[in-house]
Order: sequence, then structure tokens, then C-alpha cells
Amino acid sequence: MKYFAPVLLVLSILSTTTIAQSAEFIPPGKAFNGPDRTITWRPWQQSPENEFRFRTGDRYLGRAVWEHYFGFEQNRSSSNAIKLSLIRLENQDVGEEAILQAGSRYAIFKVLNGTMTAHKGVWTWTAQEVH
Repeated sequence: MKYFAPVLLVLSILSTTTIAQSAEFIPPGKAFNGPDRTITWRPWQQSPENEFRFRTGDRYLGRAVWEHYFGFEQNRSSSNAIKLSLIRLENQDVGEEAILQAGSRYAIFKVLNGTMTAHKGVWTWTAQEVH
């Protein structure tokens, strides 16, 4: 029992040494190519019908893999329910749809894509009023 504390101390020192060996130092001025935990959003754009606005965003996950986001927000003054469907990024179908309405005015769609870089690709969608 009297050797328990020194053994624990040695083990904790060894484990911190292995953690430090796997860390990567990035000198000032060098680009960081690791994963990014934040989404880079572009400015909002207004829909032609003025019922909602939308914007796109990207997040780099590392190893040339990207997440692409498509966000919608219904205007507070709008009382219509709007169905968003047939959402695609280039040739990749999102496979989901959403309805913007009072109480649920926001929708965000995400596409994981390893072949498309940030800020590339055209989003398409269909928006129709639901009665």
C-alpha cells in the first residue's frame, strides 16, 4: 500500500508524456490544416417572395472532408407555412424536408462531402406555401 502513491505518480507522468508527443506545434504564420470546430456562415439572403431568408455555411473536418450547411429562417411577419423540399447540393440530395411556420421558424440542413471544398457548389431547393 505504501508504494501505491509513487506508482500512481509515475503512471500520471508517463501518460502526460505520451499526450505531449502526439500534439502538433504550429509555428506562427503557418497554415493550420486540422479540423475546424466552427461553421463559417455567409451573409443572409432574402427569398424572392420575402417570406424567409437563407444562408450557407461550411466546416472543415480535416483530411479533405467538409460539412456544408444550408439554413433557413422564416420572417416574423409571415403567417404562412412554407414547405422546403427537394434540397440538393450539386448532385447530392439532402433527403429531408422541413416546414417553416409559427413555433418552428428555423431549419438547418447538413451535407457531409469529402469531394467538395468550402464555398463551392450550388444549393437548390423548392419552397411552397402550405395551406
